[in-house]
Amino acid sequence: MTTRTSPSSSYRFDPEALKALAGLQFRARYVVEGFLSGMHESPFHGYSAEFSEYRDYHPGDDLRHLDWHYYARADKLCIKRFEQETNLHFHIITDTSNSMAYRGKTAWGRKLDYANLLSASLTWLLLKQKDSVGLLTLEAAPGAAGGVGEMGRVRPEPQLRFLKPSQKPSQFGQILRQLDVLEPAGGPCLASLLENARRLIPRRSVILLLTDLLDPSESVQEQLRYLRFVGHEILVFQILDHDELEFPFQDNHVFEDLESGLRRRIRPSQVRETYLKRFQAFLAGYRNLFESLEISYTLMPTDTDPSRALAFFLAQRKSFG
Repeated sequence: MTTRTSPSSSYRFDPEALKALAGLQFRARYVVEGFLSGMHESPFHGYSAEFSEYRDYHPGDDLRHLDWHYYARADKLCIKRFEQETNLHFHIITDTSNSMAYRGKTAWGRKLDYANLLSASLTWLLLKQKDSVGLLTLEAAPGAAGGVGEMGRVRPEPQLRFLKPSQKPSQFGQILRQLDVLEPAGGPCLASLLENARRLIPRRSVILLLTDLLDPSESVQEQLRYLRFVGHEILVFQILDHDELEFPFQDNHVFEDLESGLRRRIRPSQVRETYLKRFQAFLAGYRNLFESLEISYTLMPTDTDPSRALAFFLAQRKSFG
């Protein structure tokens, strides 16, 4: 599944410029404004509501809906009535497992940094569309990374954080504050996040899932099947590093599993072919699942232009409702 929309050629992704920007808010604006500036048509026209008809003004009606141009022509106060195309809520679910901490040499940032940038950009885009957006994720306890710490003491597990969807302008700041404190922590958490989504998202919604999908649990597939069964739309943004996709290592390395802590010395030249074959089969398995469940999917390497995610989102947006 590929996007049918792409940013204008006048927009040039500059990872160094992104790094130089002070915070997540400015980085999100850079991505969104850079993307939108090259579009020939407004992506917001007709998305939230469609004009239906005029009706006479009655005392107490919201003055914001008065059509002053019609009043100037007909000397009559009329209210514009709109027909809502959709009343869906959008939920961003962000994976914060330890594997999201990885950052290769060519990457813009850690996988979680990239996920946070996409989350902030999508949030700003959704709020500009007058849509409601919320956030579901796991926040690490202060100084904790899950698992067993020094002297065998068990570290606190990450805590669930859920911001209910809202279309208020202040929602952007609330989501940014939550994203700013996220740190990779603990083992695979995707199945747990999706299970909590079943409980916390009772009405039909659009779920934007940002994850590396490196969760071997069969429960992930079960939760996705259930969420689709009850009517949720799901868009998956799989965030991976170039190193994970290409395995470009040459010299002998000690590789560590970021979630289990298992370490092993490996000679890359001896395992590259096997690794790539198995990893591609792993990715193909998820893609087949998404196709069977009609889940929209796009791969986002952390060294590529993040506005691709916005283009993909807008290409899919018209099918919601």
